[in-house]
Amino acid sequence: MSDASAVHPTDGSGRTSSLGPVAAGASAAAAVVHFAMVPVHSEQLVDALGFAAAGWFQAALAVLLLVRPDSRPVLVAAAAGNAVLIGLWAWSRTAGLPVGAHAGIAEPVEAVDLTAVLAQAVVITSALVMLSAPSLRVPALLPAVAGLAALAVASVVIVSPSSATHGHGGGSSSALGVVPAGTGGGHSHGGGNGDAAAHAAEMALIERQRCDWAFNPQAYWQETRILGIDTVAGGVMTAAHHAAGTGLVEQVLPSRLRGRGSERLDKLVALTSQAYSEVQAGRLVSELAEATDAEYAAWLEWIRRTGAAGHDHAGSTPSALAPDDNAGHGGHVGPHPWKALIDPEDCKALAAEIEVARETALRYPTAADATKAGWIRVTPYVPGIAAHYMNFGLVDGRFEVDKPEMILYDGNGPDARVVGLSYYVVLDGNAEPTQGFTGDNDHYHRHIGLCVGPGGVIGDSTTTPEECAARGGRKQSGANGWMSHAWVVPGCESPWGLFSGANPILDTELARRSGTNEGGCAASKARARYDLSPGRPPLAGSGSTVGVAARR
Repeated sequence: MSDASAVHPTDGSGRTSSLGPVAAGASAAAAVVHFAMVPVHSEQLVDALGFAAAGWFQAALAVLLLVRPDSRPVLVAAAAGNAVLIGLWAWSRTAGLPVGAHAGIAEPVEAVDLTAVLAQAVVITSALVMLSAPSLRVPALLPAVAGLAALAVASVVIVSPSSATHGHGGGSSSALGVVPAGTGGGHSHGGGNGDAAAHAAEMALIERQRCDWAFNPQAYWQETRILGIDTVAGGVMTAAHHAAGTGLVEQVLPSRLRGRGSERLDKLVALTSQAYSEVQAGRLVSELAEATDAEYAAWLEWIRRTGAAGHDHAGSTPSALAPDDNAGHGGHVGPHPWKALIDPEDCKALAAEIEVARETALRYPTAADATKAGWIRVTPYVPGIAAHYMNFGLVDGRFEVDKPEMILYDGNGPDARVVGLSYYVVLDGNAEPTQGFTGDNDHYHRHIGLCVGPGGVIGDSTTTPEECAARGGRKQSGANGWMSHAWVVPGCESPWGLFSGANPILDTELARRSGTNEGGCAASKARARYDLSPGRPPLAGSGSTVGVAARR
């Protein structure tokens, strides 16, 4: 029998012996999906070439399965080649492929890739049937209808929004809860489905390209996912997107207190609403350290529900509970927003700067070392922000990584151990300084109206002039003193972010054991709650990366 007659051989009963059209249609469907993924992965040459190669292989195979359906080499190639592709897909969804934009990162299972896998499975099955039972006869129209159906399904899938946001290591931005409010890169977020899909695709692309995971501890990324804080564009999620993410949060943060609350949770809520006061913000950190894991999880749930996790430094509407950056612990409680870094050169530069800052901090391991080198204590230890030692000879309008104006310690005595740095830039006006570390994530805050006496700060910004005078001090404006923290000391990484206004592991217990502990915030009671290992991309398809408080 010739190859041409093999395409549609019949026995006069309307039956054919070839499943070629079924396999050809399924192979063409898989090719369509793989070709559609090439531009989605164009930011990484290896990925794009891989999808293109798979597409061309399956397109060529579709033609051969129509023209030479009884060719044993063609059928063997169809079964073996598609089995290899399915194996690579399974590898990418479990351990992660060793090459590509996200080498070693397991990717999520999504409808678009499942469609390709199912189509490839049909090709394998059809090829094996034709190899093992060449005399099998089926209704003449069935193969053609099945092949066309496979193509139709593939076409529907690739034009769906999910294919545009097909992602790696965390899926689309909607799954991560990272859609910013207001404007972001000049794109509208309140338009139709096309605008939303395009924006989601842009956010997903940034997620795949980002190189900044390790700059924050894993606990930071866990809590930002729970709270819906945008770490792609640095904005605050809109109410609509908060609502859309409710299902995820409920999976991650079940109501540990069953909606009944507790006395400590009430205290945490009250202190959070008063965090504009440095004293109250410090008390909040102390109470968080004493809270049970269930109470901490409930507090996170309340933070998410009320939107009290901070605000967008780029200009979005601030939270009512954190009206500005001029009081408390920089006007924020909980994790700070973070804007993704996607340029490897920026990540390399920031890593080098952080290393310099870390070496500088460790050069003065105790308060006595800092005092000997010219720093003097200007504030006592306050939970969340530690004790500040300032070198007035370094105070000017210039940011220099290796010359921090302040060094932070875990207590008030000479044996207190270093926990972080604070940079202090003098600048008149209300515009935040532009100087700082590479990226847009180290933000400045001010402490306006502190009560200052001969030994430094003796009252917070809420102290009245009369109260301050009674203590022997004087209220100072501080409007031109801009501060930015850097939690670069190993063991003292902030679960609320590398540059967060407050660090929740700087609790009361840490200060109580100051001078007797081994340093690196080892004495902190709260530290055990958080995963301080370097951050890493979320597991593929997890969509429910569980925060440390919810794990326990």
